Amino acid sequence: MILANGTDDLCDIYAATVIWDGRARHILVEAADTGPLVGMALLYGHDVHMQVVEGGSVSIEALP
Repeated sequence: MILANGTDDLCDIYAATVIWDGRARHILVEAADTGPLVGMALLYGHDVHMQVVEGGSVSIEALP
């Protein structure tokens, strides 16, 4: 895959289940040697607030 910083990375892909809005969702997870990433498809229909600093908070809430 190509990371956001433009570097190429080989990664393993895993099947996983996450609890999202109280429901189990089956997703594919790419294990990259980098910080955690969340796909935009998972965030669709949600309000996301981030403090983009080390240790900053992140809140994700479903839109009505």
